[in-house]
Amino acid sequence: MLSYERQSQIVEFVKQRKSVSVKELSQCFHVTPMTIRRDLDVLESKGLLTRVHGGVTSLNLPKALREEEREAVHQSQKAAIGEASLSFVEDGQTIFIDAGTTTVELAKRLIHRRDLTVVTNSVKVLSILADAPGISLIGIGGVVYGGAWSFVGSLAEAAIRRFHSNQAFLGITSLSLTRGLTEINYFEAEIKSQIIKQSQRVVLLADSSKFEKVSPISVAPLFDINVIISDDLLDEQLAEAYQGSGPELIIAQTMKKLTNSEQANLPENYGTS
Repeated sequence: MLSYERQSQIVEFVKQRKSVSVKELSQCFHVTPMTIRRDLDVLESKGLLTRVHGGVTSLNLPKALREEEREAVHQSQKAAIGEASLSFVEDGQTIFIDAGTTTVELAKRLIHRRDLTVVTNSVKVLSILADAPGISLIGIGGVVYGGAWSFVGSLAEAAIRRFHSNQAFLGITSLSLTRGLTEINYFEAEIKSQIIKQSQRVVLLADSSKFEKVSPISVAPLFDINVIISDDLLDEQLAEAYQGSGPELIIAQTMKKLTNSEQANLPENYGTS
């Protein structure tokens, strides 16, 4: 097992157990205590765990909803954002499509496009576009993070660095005027950061529930984003503030707005791209 794979599994193991000793981790992963201590040093430096005497504890960070849970909420908003983002895609381009339930809405609308190269870390985008005759489809590979059906890890990051895209379509868990783009999962945050660096233009697809929230892991400052596409549930004063922050803000018109009862029934920790 590669170190980044083991570290990812250590994070999930500690989340489940809340607190665990170095000895337990050493026995569980069949490596020396010294190797575990090095892993824990790396994970603590990234803000993913807290070291204690003889072991480690969880940070009790908010839990990301799984893909199927996120698909069930804000469906009309995500569809409208996907439709609006379609106008940015031009024939002959190479584009990144990030993993996420909103970016999938864009992918659904590209099936009949021609002369496109799509590079993606999303298992679902690969499935949607696999038979599209006019698209050259490239999956970056790596370790699959089941929470978002995305490829992550050093193999995925190295693959992204080999491509230069005309533009990227990115999803996100949280964004704020002061903290920029943030994520719950460190490995997904690293992938998004690499995609941004390799793209001439970055289009962020973010429904209105993502605004003015902060997750634990930094991805990029707001000024690294060229365009934000959101929906018409975004507060008007907040929209004005974002319009003055640098990125162009585009508001997609939805078929309907959520009622108060629908908003009340949203999952408590609704988020992620």
